[in-house]
Amino acid sequence: MHILYDDQCKFCTKISQWALAQNRDFTAVSMRSPEAKAMLKHHGIQFIDLQTVYFVNNKVSVRSAAVFNILRNTKTPWRWLSIFRFLPSKLTDFIYKWVAKNRYRWN
Repeated sequence: MHILYDDQCKFCTKISQWALAQNRDFTAVSMRSPEAKAMLKHHGIQFIDLQTVYFVNNKVSVRSAAVFNILRNTKTPWRWLSIFRFLPSKLTDFIYKWVAKNRYRWN
């Protein structure tokens, strides 16, 4: 299970480190790395959006879907937050994009 994130964002880095502490099966990979580019290309993704987190586990999920898939694989009580994956993706992606847009303020 791979988390592809923006390693130049301190907020993103902290979240990735937290996720790694939650599950030893996770690996965190910088989106700028050749490994991440090859992994996404293998799944048919040519353009890498640095404001998007990618979760790769047999298939690729992005934005809020990636967050919910990460949460589903964390320890309780955090995994319970994945229940929100049943909300409309327009809503959850809107919230995700707002966080992504403001993430540098929270460093």
